[in-house]
Amino acid sequence: MAFLVDRTPAWISLPICLDQGWAVERSEPLPGDVLAEILWGQYALFLCIRLQDDLLDGARDDLHLILLADHFLMESLHAFQRFPDLDHKFWAFYRQSVRDTVNGYLEVERLEQEPGRFKRAHLGLHAQVSAILKLGAAAVGRLHARDQDLAWISRFQDQLAVFNQIGDDLEDLVPDLGDGRFTWVANTILAAKAGESLSPDERIRRLGEGFMLPERGEAIVEELRCTAQAAASEVPDSAPQAIHDLVQGLYANVDELDESMHEARVRRVFGEALGQGVGRDPRRNKTV
Repeated sequence: MAFLVDRTPAWISLPICLDQGWAVERSEPLPGDVLAEILWGQYALFLCIRLQDDLLDGARDDLHLILLADHFLMESLHAFQRFPDLDHKFWAFYRQSVRDTVNGYLEVERLEQEPGRFKRAHLGLHAQVSAILKLGAAAVGRLHARDQDLAWISRFQDQLAVFNQIGDDLEDLVPDLGDGRFTWVANTILAAKAGESLSPDERIRRLGEGFMLPERGEAIVEELRCTAQAAASEVPDSAPQAIHDLVQGLYANVDELDESMHEARVRRVFGEALGQGVGRDPRRNKTV
């Protein structure tokens, strides 16, 4: 799902969009150094959790990274503590977000260890895992005195998190299966059932078969479309235009994915046909 890769993550762009959109009412945006510090606080917390994730799933094995993760946690706290207007309500939200992310991560890891266990009903866990990525937008909202907007922004970010994770899981489908990670996307393509055992060879075989069945890819596309619609429904008319543009981008991404999956199936069918000699003149070895 390459259309998601080269774009600025929403948890970075959203605080910027909100700040610029609300600046019209304030007559000016937050000072550049203030916004930069908020974004650093958000990014540092992301790095903390990302390092812990890499250690837990075996992507890294240097235990010194535990200390580096702690360092980034302290950096995040220091960045947000610079602003007295981020009062006890913000800090309660900060603590709850970290708690939600940790608990959500552990539950996702548990469900994805075996085929067929992670179901559509569990997709909301991806929003829980991404809870820490709401803090930048929450801080901007508090500093702009826009507490009334924080509820819809939080729900909007939940839908973005689910949308982006489905995209990531589709893009990482082969390496995830190689690592024994059965995401909802993988379970959908494989038609995996809870309790069954799938060897690495069986996974690849079923992956090839499942990819060629349009209804399985369509189930993923339809889920993305529904999630984009759910995200759009959370955005009020009064939201900054950049947020409305972001929503339209979600719909465009789904249409692009739908088309690319169809084209990939067509190319594979014709590739297999040509490989078997269908449509070739055996006397000249040329396509008729």
